[in-house]
Amino acid sequence: MHFPLFVDLAGRECLVVGAGKIAARKAKTLESFGARVKTVAPETAGRGFEESDVEGMALVVAATDDHGLNARVSAICRARGIPVNAVDDPANCTFFFPAIARNGPVTAAVSTGGACPAAAAILRDRIAGLMDDGFAAKVEKLGGERERLKKEFPDPEERRRHCEEELNGRP
Repeated sequence: MHFPLFVDLAGRECLVVGAGKIAARKAKTLESFGARVKTVAPETAGRGFEESDVEGMALVVAATDDHGLNARVSAICRARGIPVNAVDDPANCTFFFPAIARNGPVTAAVSTGGACPAAAAILRDRIAGLMDDGFAAKVEKLGGERERLKKEFPDPEERRRHCEEELNGRP
C-alpha cells in the first residue's frame, strides 16, 4: 500500500528515461508542476541510459518499452533512495502517477495502486466536475484569508465548519 503525498517539484530535476508517447506525457505532467525534466533516450539524448543519469534527481520515471531496462533503472534508484516509477510495472515502482484533476489552487489525485488506471481516470473526471471555477475561486479567497480566519476561529473544528459553509454556500 502506498501513502498519498503531494511533493513540491518546482525547480527540481527529474529524469524520464524513454522517448515514446507515455514518456512524453510523464515529462509534460512533471513540467506542469514546475519540475526541470531531463529526458534520456537514444532518440532525444543521442545515447541510452547511464547509471550516472540519476545523480541529483528528485525522482525518476522509467518509461521505455524495454522491461529489463526499466527494472535496471528501478533497481539503481531504489539503491540510492530515489523515488522511481516504472510505467506499467507496479513491482518496480516506489510511487505511482495518480490521475490528476487541477483547477487553480485545488489539486485532486486518484490512484488504484497500479491495479486499474482506467478506474482512477473515471474518478478523476468525476472529481474534476466538482472543481469548477467558482469552487476554485472560493478556495483562493479562503486561502488569502487564512491568517485572519485563524485569529477569528482559533478552534480548528470551528474554522473547518466556517470554510465548509463558505465552500458549500450558506443556506
